[in-house]
Amino acid sequence: MRTSSRLVVGLVATAISLCAQAYPGESIVRDPSTGNYTITYRGDPNSPELSQTVFVPSTKIDPTIRSSFRLGERGVIMYRYTVSNGAAAKQAIVGVVIQQIANPILGEILFPDGTFPNEVAEKAAYDAYNAAVKAATASPPNWDGDITRRLSQVDWSPNAATFNTGGIHAGRTLSGFGFNSLDLPGVGSSWMDGRIGENEIFGFPDDGPLQDSAVFAELNQLRDNDFVRRNAVVPTIAVPVPFDAAVLLDRIRTHVATWPGKQLLDPAFAAQLDRYMVAAAEAYRLNNTKAGRENIQTTRKLLAKEHHNLDHDEDDDDTEEHKTATRLSIDRLAARVLDFDLRYVLKRTGKEKDDDKHKD
Repeated sequence: MRTSSRLVVGLVATAISLCAQAYPGESIVRDPSTGNYTITYRGDPNSPELSQTVFVPSTKIDPTIRSSFRLGERGVIMYRYTVSNGAAAKQAIVGVVIQQIANPILGEILFPDGTFPNEVAEKAAYDAYNAAVKAATASPPNWDGDITRRLSQVDWSPNAATFNTGGIHAGRTLSGFGFNSLDLPGVGSSWMDGRIGENEIFGFPDDGPLQDSAVFAELNQLRDNDFVRRNAVVPTIAVPVPFDAAVLLDRIRTHVATWPGKQLLDPAFAAQLDRYMVAAAEAYRLNNTKAGRENIQTTRKLLAKEHHNLDHDEDDDDTEEHKTATRLSIDRLAARVLDFDLRYVLKRTGKEKDDDKHKD
């Protein structure tokens, strides 16, 4: 996982203290008034002359992402996202990425392996792949979705015709990002980046810093983390086939166990929730469906005491009202996810009233 961009900014907020490989006079300095970085480096190993360039980060945005997830027919879970850019943002958002999607989303096909009998077959294979990507990803008007399986992510950006004028500008909100999956939701990661001006394209007046220079390594780190990260709901937990409630509960517990380390769940409350989920899993292993469901309902009641209306939440996790209402025990987004997953188990192990479905 990449280091947080905030951490990187903290590291280079002033002139970076470079290691022994640094050449005299080299530095990376952040201008607090603009947020830009002045890179001073030695570009010629045979000359003591220093060069300079300016790196304009793509993080001058104030993004909020709201996650919607709903169970449809045949176990399909519809994931949708709405992205907002704060009124004080200095850049438009032009990149939206949902990460940590381990399994294929519905409609996704494998990228062509590169072996084709002829050019016609090659074109047909790539056309089929591009058509499948387009069909598998929901995108707002003038935005294109893509699937980067190597990085386990789905990403969107304005299409070429509207890239310079499009994007999510300061004070604006855009919905319509999404895809479908058979995997249950977990709390994962998303990141967004902004568009720099046409006169701010990063480059060097020469070949750039020497590769054995510490500036070279620090600059690469800065560029690799040139985004703003936010939590988002991501398809994370595979439903066992054939269905097994105990196995699914174990997988849910494994994911929830990562939340305390992400400051999403208080360890003491985590232990309390886990105790009932363990009891539920053991009951299902013993074919005691009644006891399993009772323990799940007890878990849901604990969540309901912390956050009301989890099964009728309307994508408003980041409002000031909910930030104030959120207790230290569990983050509201995490509570929504866990409640949904537990409700899914209940649905698969017994009848459930139609009006008791999760709506987001």
